[in-house]
Amino acid sequence: MATLEGGVLSERELARRNDILRALAVIMLATACLTVLGVVMVYSSTAPSSIRAVDVNPDLTLFSVATRQALTTLVGVVGLVVMALIPYQVTRRFVHVFLGLGFALQVGVLVQGGGVSGNNNWLSLGPIRIQPSEFIKLALVLWLAHMLSRLQLSEIENLRTLWIPALGFLGAAGLVVAGGDVGTGLIYILIGAGLFFLAGLRIKHLSVVAIFGALGVSILVAANPSRLRRIAEFFTNLFTLPDTHEPTQSDFSQFAFGTGGLTGAGIGAGKEKWRDLSEAHTDFIFAVIGEELGLLGTLTVIALFLALGWGLVEICRKHPARYAQLMAAGAALWLCGQALANMFVVTGLLPVFGVPLPFISMGGSSMLATLAMVGCVISAALAVPGVRESWRVRGRLVQRIRTLVRSER
Repeated sequence: MATLEGGVLSERELARRNDILRALAVIMLATACLTVLGVVMVYSSTAPSSIRAVDVNPDLTLFSVATRQALTTLVGVVGLVVMALIPYQVTRRFVHVFLGLGFALQVGVLVQGGGVSGNNNWLSLGPIRIQPSEFIKLALVLWLAHMLSRLQLSEIENLRTLWIPALGFLGAAGLVVAGGDVGTGLIYILIGAGLFFLAGLRIKHLSVVAIFGALGVSILVAANPSRLRRIAEFFTNLFTLPDTHEPTQSDFSQFAFGTGGLTGAGIGAGKEKWRDLSEAHTDFIFAVIGEELGLLGTLTVIALFLALGWGLVEICRKHPARYAQLMAAGAALWLCGQALANMFVVTGLLPVFGVPLPFISMGGSSMLATLAMVGCVISAALAVPGVRESWRVRGRLVQRIRTLVRSER
């Protein structure tokens, strides 16, 4: 038995508290390391475009884009702290509002028009440009966790009771795909299918949905020459060495990894980002890490995402509330699943489709949304009996040690 401010904990509650505390420590450490690395690598990967821009227009500030990303990251860290301090049950009351607002912003994207490389996913609000699809990921995880946690297992196995969660999920994915962003739509499918499965939906029902989903994706690929070309290049080059005469984007990525070797060329010393490697600061920033930090750097990034995933899964397994369990599972599916997909694309194990590397790729909307998601999970973990009280006790202990050291001086 253990006594804290919140009362007496049983042995089972004490073990659960300790497991949650370990998971929290791992999540926060992994998030901090990935976020700091992201800021550093954005400065490095945007150096070529920044220098060229200053050469053309000397009035511009060097590294202005990377500096804006760093400032956005600071805002995201503040957002993480705020979301962690707000009780997760309070946030839960607004999940419908969050998803509805995300839908409204995405509709605004479609109405406004425009887009880059066939993807219409940016919304201009005066001087501010946001990517609503990134915030919808956060809203979708919270909303699906809320909707599915209200259902009993027998209700989830009955498709008639799932039409509202399914409609919300399909609406989110459909609005994003309507803008041409199939890559983000695939991440939505990963989140939705994973949460429905973990909530108790039968595999045979998921299989039927998967068949129709694969058919829909095939139609979207066949209808777009650019997507069709990338798929063809992937299968053509899957078992061949990179083409040095007419290299593709994936080939340039392989060149970057090969140049990096074991320890890398050093931060800022990469060459591929200067001319050949497109999207070096966004979707292909993992290749820049491979060239500048080498195999050790890429393995470190993989280890950090594995640690983050372990922490999220631990909270999913040990949290007593079903909503928090599904929310942590959704966060793991989103953050770690998207990271895995990005790495597979950059290393040539999947066809090229545009998804950023969470915490690391440049993108203010992505950074704000991912850090807010981590804050929501932390808030849920702090609600476990004994966790918040334990942190307060440790905080007072640290303060007493500091006071003692100062008095000795």
